[in-house]
Amino acid sequence: MNLLLRVALLPLCLSAATALRQDATYDLVWHPRTDDAMTYKLKVDIDSSPEKFTFIQNLKVRVAKVKPNGDYDVETSTKGGHVIHGSKDDPINDDSKPVTDTYNSHGQKIATSEDNDPSEESNPGFNTLDAVTDQLAPKDPVAIGGTWSAIIKANSKQKREAARVNYTLVSKIKEATYQVFKIEYKYRETEKDNPVTAEGYILLSQQDFSLVRFEGTIKGAHFSDDPDFPKGDATLSIIRD
Repeated sequence: MNLLLRVALLPLCLSAATALRQDATYDLVWHPRTDDAMTYKLKVDIDSSPEKFTFIQNLKVRVAKVKPNGDYDVETSTKGGHVIHGSKDDPINDDSKPVTDTYNSHGQKIATSEDNDPSEESNPGFNTLDAVTDQLAPKDPVAIGGTWSAIIKANSKQKREAARVNYTLVSKIKEATYQVFKIEYKYRETEKDNPVTAEGYILLSQQDFSLVRFEGTIKGAHFSDDPDFPKGDATLSIIRD
C-alpha cells in the first residue's frame, strides 16, 4: 500500500475505531460481595422559611450477605450527624439501629427492615430519591448517550407514589480518584395533581458500577410527617469517601 493511500484511509480507520468504542454497552448492575463496605457523606439542604436547614450525616454501608440467587442484603448505619439552622448546629442522636435493605440481583430493592419496625418513620422525601437508584439499571445494556425509563409503582407502606424516571447515560469521566459513569435522571410523580419532581445525576464506578456520588434537587416533597419539621424544596448529595 503506497503512502498516499495509507494517508487517505487513515481518517476512515480512526472513524471506525471510534464507532466501535462508542458502541460499547453497559448493564450498570452492581454485583457486590459479602462484606464489601463503603462510607459516604450525606448532606441535605432544605430551603425552608424563615430559616434554611442543613442536615449532615455519615453513612456506613456494608454488604451483609449475598445469596445464591444473587439477591443481597445491605446494612446501613449512621453516625456523626448534625443539623444546622440559623446560628445553631445541633447534633443528631446516633443511637438508631442499622437499617437492612434487601435487593434483587438487578439492584432493585425488594424489602427493608423499616417495614417490620413500627418505630421507624418512613421518610417520603428520601423514599422519592431512593426510588431513583432502586430502579436505575436498564432492562438492556446501554451505550454512552443511551436513554431508558423506569415506572415506579405506588407503595403505601413505604409512602412511595407512582412515578416515572427517565435516565441518560451521559459520559465516562473522572471524579476524585474514581473513574465513573455519569447518569442524569428526571423523576416525576404520575398520579397526583401537584406532583413531586426531582432531577440530578448519579456517578457509578466504571470498575463495578457501585455508587460513587448522588446529586439531586427535589421539589414538592416533605421529609417528615412531623408538622414542625422544616418544609421546602431541597438539594441532596451523597458522596463516597
